[in-house]
Amino acid sequence: MGTANPFYKKQALTHKAESSLFTHTLNRIELSGFEHFLFLMAPPNKNTHSDSLFLTNYPNEFIESFKASSLIHENPIEKHCKTSISPLIWDQTLFNEAPRLWESSQLHGLNYGWSFSIHDAKGVVSILSMTRRNAAITPQESSDKVANLLWLCHELHSALQDTVQARVKINETIGRLSQRESEILNWTAKGKTASDIAMILSLTTRTVNFHISSAIRKMGASNKTAAVVTAAKCGLI
Repeated sequence: MGTANPFYKKQALTHKAESSLFTHTLNRIELSGFEHFLFLMAPPNKNTHSDSLFLTNYPNEFIESFKASSLIHENPIEKHCKTSISPLIWDQTLFNEAPRLWESSQLHGLNYGWSFSIHDAKGVVSILSMTRRNAAITPQESSDKVANLLWLCHELHSALQDTVQARVKINETIGRLSQRESEILNWTAKGKTASDIAMILSLTTRTVNFHISSAIRKMGASNKTAAVVTAAKCGLI
C-alpha cells in the first residue's frame, strides 16, 4: 500500500478550539503552496459580518478593506461564493466593481488567490480563500489540488458550524432582552441580591425576580448565575 496523503491527517476537528483550527488550516494551506488564508462562515440572510466567524492570517489592514468593501457594495468573492460552489481563481476582472479591494490585496502581497465555498442545508455559507505573493495558479495546479482544498473547506465548515449557530442564537437572544432585564442582570453580576436591586431601582423584589426569571429563560440558562455568565460573554454587562 502507498503512503497516506499527509493532507488528510488529523481529521477529527469538531471539538478543537479555534486556535487549533487556525494552526491546522495554516499548515494545510502552506502544504499546498499558499501563504495566507481567510475562512469566513456566515449565517443565512445576514447583511453584515456581525454574526460571521473568521479564521485568518491576512494582514489586519487588508481585513479592514475587506469588511469595508462588503459594507459599501457586494464583495465580489462573497458574491460568487454565495451563489456558486465552483472554485474561484482571482483575477483583476473579478474586482472591477471593487477596485480598492484589488489594490489592497496587491499592496499586502495577496496577489494570487483561490476561493472555495460550502453551502449547507441550513443556509450557512462557508468561504475559504488562500493567497500567495508569487506564481499564478495554473490549470495543472488547480487539477492537482482542488480536491484537497475543497476537503479542507468541508473540514472547517463541519468543525465550526455549531459555533456559528451558537453565536447567532446568542445575538438573537440579546435582541430579545428588555432594557430592564439587562439592567437587572448587570446588578446581579455585581453581587447584588434581588432585594438589593429592588431598592436600587425602586421596584418590588417580586418584580425583580420576575425579570431575572425572564432573562434566564431567554438566555437558555439553568439559573441566574449561568445567565450572568452568558450575558458577560455577549458583552451585555
